[in-house]
Amino acid sequence: KKVKTIKGNADFKNSQVTDLGNLEKIGGDAVFKNSQVIDLGNLEKIGGDAYFCNSQVTNLENLEFIGGDADFSYSQVTDLGNLEKIGGDAYFCNSQVTNLENLEFIGGDADFSYSQVTDLGNLEYIDGDAYFGYSQVTSLGNLKKIGGDAVFRSSQVTDLANLEIIGGFADFTNSQVTDLGNLEKIDGFADFTNSQVTDLGNLEYIGGDADFSYSQVTDLGNLGKIGGDVYIKNSPLTVDDFKNIQIGECIFT
Repeated sequence: KKVKTIKGNADFKNSQVTDLGNLEKIGGDAVFKNSQVIDLGNLEKIGGDAYFCNSQVTNLENLEFIGGDADFSYSQVTDLGNLEKIGGDAYFCNSQVTNLENLEFIGGDADFSYSQVTDLGNLEYIDGDAYFGYSQVTSLGNLKKIGGDAVFRSSQVTDLANLEIIGGFADFTNSQVTDLGNLEKIDGFADFTNSQVTDLGNLEYIGGDADFSYSQVTDLGNLGKIGGDVYIKNSPLTVDDFKNIQIGECIFT
């Protein structure tokens, strides 16, 4: 009860500890896997990775910051409490989390596949890849940026809402997305194969190839530049639709 700081790693696996008491900071990794811990007490910061899989923890309480990866897969965590930032990857696959609460930033990849999360809420930035396939996510909430790849294949997302930037590959193949919302930039390859998108809306830039094969896209909206090749096999689009667009290789397939 007198301990407020652990400078290094804290491994509670197979211990008898149930309550962290007055502990406020763990400087390294925190391992709750296969532990008896049920109450995080006053814990506010974990500097490294946090492992909650197969733990007894259900509420993160006062925890505001996880500096490394956060693994909620196969955990009993349902409430993220005051958590605002995850510095590394966030694994929600096969977790009980339904609401991201106050979470605003994920510094690495975010995996929502087979998760119970439906709304990203206040989350604004995912600096790595984002996986929405086979998830319950229907609303991206306040999400503005995905720094890496964005995979919407086999997801339930229909509207990208406030999302402005996808820093890598954008996969809309066999997705339910119909509205690109505020999306302005895709830095990598954009795949609209067999997608439901008809209008690119505010999208101005695609940095890699653009595949419209077997797509329903008829309106290129504000699109001004494509950095790679263009694929229009069995789509409503023709070469003439791209006459005012700067294309990197000027190759149509």
